[in-house]
Amino acid sequence: MSLAGAQVVVVGASSGMGLATARRAVDEGASVTIIARDRDRLEQARASLGSEVRAIAADAAEEDQVAVAFDALYEVDHVVVFAGEQPVSALPDAELGLFRRAMEARVWGALLVCKYATPKMPSAGSVTFCSGLSAHRPRRDRSIGAAATAGLESLGRAMAVELAPIRVNTICPGPIRTPMLDRAMGENRESATAAINARVPLGRLGTPEEIADAAVFLMGNGYITGITLHVDGGMMLL
Repeated sequence: MSLAGAQVVVVGASSGMGLATARRAVDEGASVTIIARDRDRLEQARASLGSEVRAIAADAAEEDQVAVAFDALYEVDHVVVFAGEQPVSALPDAELGLFRRAMEARVWGALLVCKYATPKMPSAGSVTFCSGLSAHRPRRDRSIGAAATAGLESLGRAMAVELAPIRVNTICPGPIRTPMLDRAMGENRESATAAINARVPLGRLGTPEEIADAAVFLMGNGYITGITLHVDGGMMLL
């Protein structure tokens, strides 16, 4: 299925994987709307994509903002949701507020997108979520993020059943070279990258464009629903 002329919405599109997916959808001929909560970064992203792209500032975890954002759209064919947080917290320092924000940003936000986007979708429409390897391979001090990403994948399967024939799938990326990852590495970026590469069977970080490829594939294939597609360089094999 071609995306030419399709109405594609990318949530969390101000940088990284979301921005790459929006750019790929533009290249495929789609009419693209990008949504993100930071107005300045959102406008920078829109400017890099071209004047035909529509930008709406909204926090995916806030129901009133999600409702207003999709109310502004006449129709929607496909939505890809990259909104989410990966908090770092040891158990003694874990706080309910941190857990709540992680769940709201990733799971509640995805549910709200389904609630307000799918009534405007045709039966051939699709929703794609983005989880993370911590759903399957928990790491020390990342239990909150592990719970949120695992919850999102479960939500994706549930929505695939509830919203059928609209398709709902989830992408589970491995380590992807994004501005967020670069910030997390800080001054140790070179050594941290080398350590990650040593654990990846393909021997390198993934790119946002490779995640965009997966998103476009899931939007275009009309007979895939309810899956989690791992785009991780083989990390789930080890």
